[in-house]
Amino acid sequence: MSRIEFMRQLETLLKDISADERTEALQYYNDYFDDAGVENEEHIITELGSPQKVAVTIKAGLKGANEQNSQYSETGYTDTRFEEKESPANRYAPNDKSQNTQGYTKGSNQGHQEAPRTSTPLKVLLIVLIVIIGVPIAIPLGFGLLIAALSIIFAFFAVLISLAVASVAIAIAGIAMFVTGIVQMFITFPIGLALAGAGLIVFAIGMVATAFSTKLCGVVIPSAFRALVELCRRPFKKREVSA
Repeated sequence: MSRIEFMRQLETLLKDISADERTEALQYYNDYFDDAGVENEEHIITELGSPQKVAVTIKAGLKGANEQNSQYSETGYTDTRFEEKESPANRYAPNDKSQNTQGYTKGSNQGHQEAPRTSTPLKVLLIVLIVIIGVPIAIPLGFGLLIAALSIIFAFFAVLISLAVASVAIAIAGIAMFVTGIVQMFITFPIGLALAGAGLIVFAIGMVATAFSTKLCGVVIPSAFRALVELCRRPFKKREVSA
């Protein structure tokens, strides 16, 4: 017979007692099996006997009979046959006879190992070591990343400004070519006319480029500044919201 069959039959045999008493009695024997371990289930079943015998003992205890062996108190059913015996975990533990012989009681913590605790001073020491090692690396790295980001931003702004300056320079060059062509007309009319016409074309291209670059700078530069300011303010906004 397995533990599951044993407990199922015991539950069926205890149907005629109150639900609370039945639950506590079943919990008692489930804890007893848990404390013994899976490898010792057969030993426990042999020791307890049949489910019918256990059920009779429980009911007798509830009725006040057989008081020398059993009792049922507010804390649940207690079978005194096990109080003077070793707990299952100790009785069947291999190669270990130094355990005490305290009996199994419901709600005890036998068989459960306490979770290992990490020393608080050790945690503090690890944090201090991480700070000491990490700060000299993190600060230069942070400054390096900041400088690299600022360099990219300024380079982008420089390209935009250079484009605008170049556009203005093209327009000025067109004006200079036009004036030169006008003067050249008095010497060599065809050459002066061609030069003046080319100057007008260059001037027109320069004006268009100037208008485009100015518009581009007027849109991109303020947007880039707003994005940069918002990026710098974002950490402080999170702190304000959390506060």
